[in-house]
Amino acid sequence: MLGKMKKYLSGVAFLAIFALTFAQSAFASEQPAQLISANLYAYKYGYVAFSGNVEVSNLDYQKKVTIHYTPGDGKWYDTPASYQGPTDSTHEKWNFSVSTYSGDTTNPQLLNVQKVQFAIKYEVGGQTYWDNNNGQNYSVSRYNMSSTILGKPNVLKAFDSLSQNTFSGGVYLKNLDYTKTVKVRYTTDNWNTTKEGYASYYAPANSDGSVQEWHFSFNNIDSGVSQIKYAISYTVNGQTYWDNNYGSNYTVNR
Repeated sequence: MLGKMKKYLSGVAFLAIFALTFAQSAFASEQPAQLISANLYAYKYGYVAFSGNVEVSNLDYQKKVTIHYTPGDGKWYDTPASYQGPTDSTHEKWNFSVSTYSGDTTNPQLLNVQKVQFAIKYEVGGQTYWDNNNGQNYSVSRYNMSSTILGKPNVLKAFDSLSQNTFSGGVYLKNLDYTKTVKVRYTTDNWNTTKEGYASYYAPANSDGSVQEWHFSFNNIDSGVSQIKYAISYTVNGQTYWDNNYGSNYTVNR
């Protein structure tokens, strides 16, 4: 269905270069709308949530971002995305979330859903652009409690924490090859000095193993440290990709 829709293709590859003041969006390219990540979360009492993040080119002030999805019931539904903030001077981050639970009459199509297929519709300046995964649509299937897929980025922060003397967190990455290295470069003194440590494989992040979850934990943090800034590197097949939060680096506070 969506494979026949008009799409705007980019020939610009993702360039991932670490810099503490990296000003360009981590996922910028010529494609006006791009999936960052999507998640299908299922919990007790029949609770199900389908959510994610999208990056769009800021082509005009007035714009509309919509997620066009099907839970496999033969119908397609639309849910709006909302503006989150700029990722750089020419791109923006938008978020979407739709959910339901047993006994709720809102979004009953998500009850007991096993897989959601979807595409991103971006309307701006009288034009409509689609990110439909090169005509195949995106797909996220139920896997344990939570299932995650990545769009444009090859590596993305999952969570972080600073508690007592431990700095820990999680990372999502595309499973591009068996052999890979994931590092966290961090500072406890606003980049006057830096440290680096490794993350290790934790578990598949979805049912087909296309995305993995890696965890890190550093237990040498002084009790006087109240804030850590960091970025994540992922090296695979001779290439290194960075997630540095759009050039701002990530910040975690005690």
